[in-house]
Amino acid sequence: MTIAIISLLSLVLAIAIGFWKNVNVGLIALTFSLFIGFYLGGIPIDKIISYWPLKLFFTTFGVTLLFGITKLNGTLEKLSNMMIYQSRGKTILIVVVFYFLSLILASIGPGNISTGALLLPIGLALAYQAKIPIALMSIIIINGAIAGGLSPIAPNGIVALQLALEHGVGELGFRIYLTHVVSMTLLSVFFFFLLGGLKLKGNSIHIEKPEKLNKQQIITLICIIILILWVMVFGVNVGFASIVLATFLLIIKSADPHQAIHSVAWTAITLICGTAVLISVISELGGVSLLTTILAQMMNTHTAIPIMAILSGVMSMFSSAVGVVMPTLIPTAVELANKLNNTVTPAVITIVIAIGSHFVTISPFSTMGAIAIASAPDVVDRKKLFNQLFMYAFVSLAFIAIFLWILGLVGILV
Repeated sequence: MTIAIISLLSLVLAIAIGFWKNVNVGLIALTFSLFIGFYLGGIPIDKIISYWPLKLFFTTFGVTLLFGITKLNGTLEKLSNMMIYQSRGKTILIVVVFYFLSLILASIGPGNISTGALLLPIGLALAYQAKIPIALMSIIIINGAIAGGLSPIAPNGIVALQLALEHGVGELGFRIYLTHVVSMTLLSVFFFFLLGGLKLKGNSIHIEKPEKLNKQQIITLICIIILILWVMVFGVNVGFASIVLATFLLIIKSADPHQAIHSVAWTAITLICGTAVLISVISELGGVSLLTTILAQMMNTHTAIPIMAILSGVMSMFSSAVGVVMPTLIPTAVELANKLNNTVTPAVITIVIAIGSHFVTISPFSTMGAIAIASAPDVVDRKKLFNQLFMYAFVSLAFIAIFLWILGLVGILV
């Protein structure tokens, strides 16, 4: 057995142990990096340590710190309630508002998991009260959050764009995000009709008028607007800008500094960065080239897009899209495109991987699906909801494979 095969199997084993023992895959990946990289592969330890993605770590830390503060001081919750109030209690509008609310909130920086954790308990309680199907509201909130989660200033979007840059794909800007938003919105419309959204027409409930933002929350909201303009207009690194604004908010006591540090997504950061180190070790030992060869043998220029979408989605059902799937598959994009004679570009392959890996996160085995089940009111049949979300994850996977394949055929996905 060659070292390339052993290195690839180490990644599979790391994911399996993490899933089985409920241990952060990033920590297991770092352990394997030492044994596979140093003891078997002869890579110097200092070089293995240098594989730690410092820029990605810095950026993710800054963004999650800033939006941890916005959650701690109640800005996001107050903003959410104000937007929900705009539905005026009309049941059908509540569903629409929650989709765009989750999309907007995730897009401006908190990302999909933070947005889902904020909105799912509120949305599912309101759905039960308004007699909106719980599965429909779960899917609407998760899909909106996932669509926004690939924004260039959201953690998952940052990871996707950074991986594309590091592995020779190039600057993709808003291409992943816009394609993802369009795809996810169409899928959400499909589920809206499938799960009886039209039956909600004419129904309404009473919604209390929310309180106004206080002084600290207004300042926090201004900081979010400054962040967006600073990054989008002036091109400042989103992590650095977030740290500066977070520091300012802590100085004016918008949140407790110790709680703010605890709010940082350390688990996700460890997962992403630890796995990135192992992927770099695997690449050094020839494992990524071997994986690329295997993938190229599975597909041709006509089947590359749907196969890569399905592969990304299936992997994501049982592992992390941002921590495992994208770091594993995006490094293959350039070489895979070359093996396909560049009839499918590295950019297209990367977009398909990023979107495909996020389209199945309504699965109850994913973090978002699990949050939905945990957030459901006690009277809801959680086993039934589990089965529904798992089934609809496969529907979502089939949809995105076909939709991206059609976009590729007509030349839109280039």
